[in-house]
Amino acid sequence: MAFGYGIHQCLGQNLARAELEVALRGLLGRFPTLALAEPVTDLPVKPGGSVQGVHRLPVAW
Repeated sequence: MAFGYGIHQCLGQNLARAELEVALRGLLGRFPTLALAEPVTDLPVKPGGSVQGVHRLPVAW
């Protein structure tokens, strides 16, 4: 999901970014050896559009 821009900018975007930063720090702090289980080039990417990302993100620790 996007946070929009200009007059349509999401009011909660700063909170969402802060929560994501705290969550990722906690995850990587708990699992310091967390790494992708497949090469980045093999990850199935969602087709273009408004929502970007991958279909799955296999990890190993």
